[in-house]
Amino acid sequence: MILTHLGYLLVLLWIREVTVEKVLPQPLDLSLTWYNEFCVKLSWNAPRDLDASCEVKYMFDVTRNGRLLASERKMKTEFERCLSLEGDVHFSVQTECNKSSRSQPVVYTIAAPTELVKNFYCFINSTVDMNCMWIAADQAPENLHLYYSYAETRTTVSNLSRCSDYLHREGKKTGCHIRGHFGALVFLQVNGTVNGSSLRNTFEVSPLYNVKPAAPMVNITKEGTELNLSWDYPEIGATYCWDYILNYSKCKEHLNKLIESKQPKANIPYDPRCQYRVQVKAVYSKDCGLGGSDWSKVAVYGEDEWSNIVIAIAIPSSVFLLVILFFCCLMKHREKMFPKIPQPSLIFKDILNSSKEQKML
Repeated sequence: MILTHLGYLLVLLWIREVTVEKVLPQPLDLSLTWYNEFCVKLSWNAPRDLDASCEVKYMFDVTRNGRLLASERKMKTEFERCLSLEGDVHFSVQTECNKSSRSQPVVYTIAAPTELVKNFYCFINSTVDMNCMWIAADQAPENLHLYYSYAETRTTVSNLSRCSDYLHREGKKTGCHIRGHFGALVFLQVNGTVNGSSLRNTFEVSPLYNVKPAAPMVNITKEGTELNLSWDYPEIGATYCWDYILNYSKCKEHLNKLIESKQPKANIPYDPRCQYRVQVKAVYSKDCGLGGSDWSKVAVYGEDEWSNIVIAIAIPSSVFLLVILFFCCLMKHREKMFPKIPQPSLIFKDILNSSKEQKML
């Protein structure tokens, strides 16, 4: 019995030693510096007292509002990344040995900045036009300005450019129209002065995942027993990136048929007795990005069957009513319109009677 307990004790001691051996020292002196308006560089020192047989690497994670933005395993003791401060941002670094054990993380946090604007979003209308919109926060500064930079990678951005075409509402800046050539990523900064302090909010936008072209313009022509529908490609991305949804109805039937097409055209059967109402919506393919247009204005072709029926009934009814009114008016004013003509015999009779009366006198 004693030997059994001694065996258990030795096993527990061995487990404890293995566990202690797997606990690696943390990286040292984690620090952060900004090397431009949107990009940071984190650096740290290697931990001390590492086993010489340990192949050391560092696990690096970036999270924002609990969402993982980046995760890398690297040998260098530094990390660079361009990002926006749309909430708390946490940088976490761990020591890793031979891919088998890791240290406790060392965390550096950038707190969310004071909110200058709310509901900030951007969308591109074409390859050279982007609109950014926002709602001014309660403490939004009067000297609010927007700047932007293009980025092809997550570690480099172009020089800052200033918005030159603001959108206004009730005397406040609520948006900016930006003209340029947009790549994979755009970083934006809204800044201003509040209570004597200079503050900024930063945002990032992936243009191809925020696509909103102008609604298509639909043309309708008739060819034989079909209607040919056509519209232009949106001015964004490649032509193969676009799908189209066709919504149409005819006569009294609200069919709301949806027809998906890869080409900016479609054919539908034509019934000359019916009026057709057509709308088209462009949708960006998930293979290329995300977004789409609004529905087009309703394009109309043909006459409404119900209108024809109304016209067919209304015109004869109106003519019949006018005839009745004419005869009623004629009967009412017939004496004025057609006065009685006195008979000649009565005229001579009155003359003779008048002569006799004069002789008697």
